[in-house]
Amino acid sequence: MKNVMAVIYQLLNSVDEYETFNGIAPQKAVYPYRVYKLLPITPTEKDRDDYMLEVSCWDKSESTSHVRVIDMAERTRQALLRFRHLDGDNLIVVSRPNVGYIPDPDEMIKRYDVTATLMTYRRS
Repeated sequence: MKNVMAVIYQLLNSVDEYETFNGIAPQKAVYPYRVYKLLPITPTEKDRDDYMLEVSCWDKSESTSHVRVIDMAERTRQALLRFRHLDGDNLIVVSRPNVGYIPDPDEMIKRYDVTATLMTYRRS
C-alpha cells in the first residue's frame, strides 16, 4: 500500500499548484488544498487489492463563488479518469471518478470530494 500511496500522491500533487496532503491537512495549511485518503475495500478478484480513493478539495474565502474549488475538483477528476500506472509489482487502475459537493457549517468553506475505486493488480 505504501507504493500505491506514493503513486497517488505524485499524481494528485501534479494536477495544479495547490498542496496535497495525506489524511489530514496541517492546521496552518493555506487554502485551497486537497487531502486524500485510501480506504481498503474487499477485492472481487484474486491478486488484486481494491481501495476507495477520497480526495477532498478545500477552499475558503469571503466570496460566495465556488469556481476555484470546483475547477480544482474537476481537474482532479480528469487526472484520475485518464490514470494508469504500471511498475515492477503492480498495475494501478482508477475506475469511475466522480465529484460531489460537501456542505460545511462555515459558509466561507467550500469543499468538493472526488471519489473513485482504485484497483491494484499484483504481478504474480
